[in-house]
Amino acid sequence: MKNSVLIRNSMLAMVLLLVSGVVGAQQESDRSFVIGNSHIIPIESRNTGRQHELVIILPSSYQSQPTKKYPVLYYLDAYWDTPLLASTYGNLIYDNEVPEFIMVGLSYPEGKDYGKERRLDYTFTPVDEGSGKSDQFLAFIKTEVAPLIEKQYRGLSTDRVLSGNSLGGLFTLTAAYKAPEFFSGFIAISPAVEWDNKALIKFDQSYAKDHQSLPGRVFISYGAKEYSVFREPIAQFQTTLAERKYQGLALQNYVMEDLDHTAVKGDGYVRGLKWVWKPKKPAGPSGLEKAYLEQPKK
Repeated sequence: MKNSVLIRNSMLAMVLLLVSGVVGAQQESDRSFVIGNSHIIPIESRNTGRQHELVIILPSSYQSQPTKKYPVLYYLDAYWDTPLLASTYGNLIYDNEVPEFIMVGLSYPEGKDYGKERRLDYTFTPVDEGSGKSDQFLAFIKTEVAPLIEKQYRGLSTDRVLSGNSLGGLFTLTAAYKAPEFFSGFIAISPAVEWDNKALIKFDQSYAKDHQSLPGRVFISYGAKEYSVFREPIAQFQTTLAERKYQGLALQNYVMEDLDHTAVKGDGYVRGLKWVWKPKKPAGPSGLEKAYLEQPKK
C-alpha cells in the first residue's frame, strides 16, 4: 500500500482500461487491481490542522526520463475519481490529445466521512460550523502540496491545473479568482454554484468592480438532466462569466445532454483536460492512426 493505490473500497471498484502498468496483486486466489506508477502520501496539514492523503500517479516516462519536469493536475475527491481519471488519462495519451502530466489527487485517510471533510474544505462561505474553510484548504495546496510535488516529483511550477466536481467544482472556480497566478487552468464539472444563495455569483460581481483580468484556461460544464435548482445557477454563471470578457480568460462552457449529476464526470474530464492543455497538445498522429500507418503494406 505504501507504493501503490490499492482499489480498496466499493467507491473505487471499477474496471480500469488503458492505464499503463495495471497489474494483479496478491495471490492468484485473492487478486486486486492496482494502478501502476502510483503512490499514497499521508500528510498532516498545518493550514487545515487535519490529516489528508495525496494520491499521486506518475507518467509512464517518469523513470526513463529522470530530468524531465511535468505539468501537474491537482484533482479533488480522489477517493472517488482516481480510477476514472487514471483511465481518462490513458485514453487521452493514446489519442495524443494532451501532454504527459502528473496527477495529484486530494484525499483523506480511509475511514473519514468524505462528505463532511469535503464540505468543510471546498466551500468558501460558512453556512454552519462544518463549512467555509476553503481558504485554509487552498493554502494547504499552495504552500504544502505543490512544493512537495515540485521538489520530490519534478512537477512544473509554471503549469498547474486544478479540477473538481460539484462542491469540488465550486472550490475550483473560487480558486480561479483567488489564485489565478498559481494555477494555469481550471476544470469545474457541475460546480455547486447554488451554494449559499449563489455566493459565487455575488463574489464575481464584487470581483468585477475592481478587476478587468482573470487569467487562465477555464472549463465549466453541467448535465442537462441535473436537478433544475442545481443546474440553472451554473448556466447563469456560465453566461455571466462569458459576458465579462475578462482579459486573459480562455473560457469554454459546455452542456452535456441527457446526463445527470455524476455521469457528467467522464465526458467532462475528457473535454476539460483537452481544453486546459490545448496549447500543449503534442504534435503527431494518435495511437490508432499510428497503428494503421505502421501496418506492413501488402
